[in-house]
Amino acid sequence: MAKRQAYSFVEKKYSSNSVVSAVLSTGSVLVLLILLFVSFLMKGSVGAWIGALGFTGIVMAFAGLRYGFLGFKDECKSYFCSKLGTILGTVAIAGWFFIVCIGLVNM
Repeated sequence: MAKRQAYSFVEKKYSSNSVVSAVLSTGSVLVLLILLFVSFLMKGSVGAWIGALGFTGIVMAFAGLRYGFLGFKDECKSYFCSKLGTILGTVAIAGWFFIVCIGLVNM
């Protein structure tokens, strides 16, 4: 006879690392989109402040990726925020990489 599957409906809590990862990665993507929009509106003639905010977005993306990986190490926790933070962090890093490459080509 086949074994019966047992389902567990225990609510798992989010780890603090995974929540921090999701917040930082989402913030980095938002900073990227806002700076692209501002640069588009000002037709590329923005000051050095946009570079400083961009660097902050890059640091946020790498920190979100790091905390996302740390969130996977927690036992008996929900991994939704870790997955979200890791995916958004990777997307943000790719976006920032392309922005930096375009800036280097147009120097």
